[in-house]
Amino acid sequence: MTDRTEEARRRWRARLPVGIGVLLVLVSAGLFAVVPLAEASNRAYAGASACPAGTRSDSCTTTAPAVVKGAVYEHSGKSVRYWLLLTERGTGIARRVRMPRRSPVFDAVHAGDTVALTYWRGEVRTVRFGAATQEAWTSPADDGRLPAALGFVALPFGLGALLLGRWRRRHPSTAAHAAPWQLAAALVVLLVLGVLGATASFLADAVRDAFLFVAGAAVPVALLAVLFARWMAGRMRRAADTSDIVPVPPTGRRCVRASVYGDVPYSVAGFDHLVVGDGRPAATPDPDGRVARRTLPETLTVRCVRSLGPGDPEFWPTAYRYDCAVIECRDGDRTVLIAGRRRDAALILGALTTAVPG
Repeated sequence: MTDRTEEARRRWRARLPVGIGVLLVLVSAGLFAVVPLAEASNRAYAGASACPAGTRSDSCTTTAPAVVKGAVYEHSGKSVRYWLLLTERGTGIARRVRMPRRSPVFDAVHAGDTVALTYWRGEVRTVRFGAATQEAWTSPADDGRLPAALGFVALPFGLGALLLGRWRRRHPSTAAHAAPWQLAAALVVLLVLGVLGATASFLADAVRDAFLFVAGAAVPVALLAVLFARWMAGRMRRAADTSDIVPVPPTGRRCVRASVYGDVPYSVAGFDHLVVGDGRPAATPDPDGRVARRTLPETLTVRCVRSLGPGDPEFWPTAYRYDCAVIECRDGDRTVLIAGRRRDAALILGALTTAVPG
């Protein structure tokens, strides 16, 4: 019954992120599908011709001069909004037009300058000053900026959840040694591209430019991830190779960081140091090795030296990371594990295998 419960738990741990991932990917796909519909007004504006003189219509554009009264920065949290304060000539109507960024028009104009405003469907869409032209900020409710940004946010989390579910299905063990660094690298790539896409959705002149920007950024970001993956793979290969660890008898008393694990009286929680070179090795919580010592018996025999593996205590990968060697021992019919830093493993091994006089 216990095995069945554990198996069901493992299946649930794999299926839950898959279900969440599928939902987020579908949400992202739906948001991206909304973008062309939301951008329909922008496409219509791009194809609109100028209205005949003296007429106005939603199907054509109208240009009118306006006088700049000022340029205002409005801080909202960490973001800054740029507003042009204008008065339309002839009508005296005051307008407050938001610009998406400082250049090229916002920074160029000063109070008293004359600009040309292009209207379409009753809204200011373009501001011209001399040879410089800048599109006014388009409300996210009226175009595809907001759904595109939300889609870029949802997609990496959805794909990340799918990758997590796949990883859990292939690695059902919950041991901390199975750190999914490959999964972490993939998630970083997805999140970076998602953040870039969401940011570009609001800052780019057109939403389609955000998609082009993300497509272009995918190559260098993926390349950096591949380089990171190769570096991590090499580091893990080096960590797994314990062939160069050979016994080195201690020449004097040393207290090294190490943990003893097993169903034995000298395996005590919090005893994270080992005294060597002073008789038999002894576990102790004292970094100086002077108090509360638990001596390792002569019945303890070394079987092998290996890297971290399934079944090892969950805190060892956190405590030692990739600088860990595990000395697997036997004390009668019980397995005893001793974990320590690789640079100390040879000394611990030498202390365990060297006969102590008298």
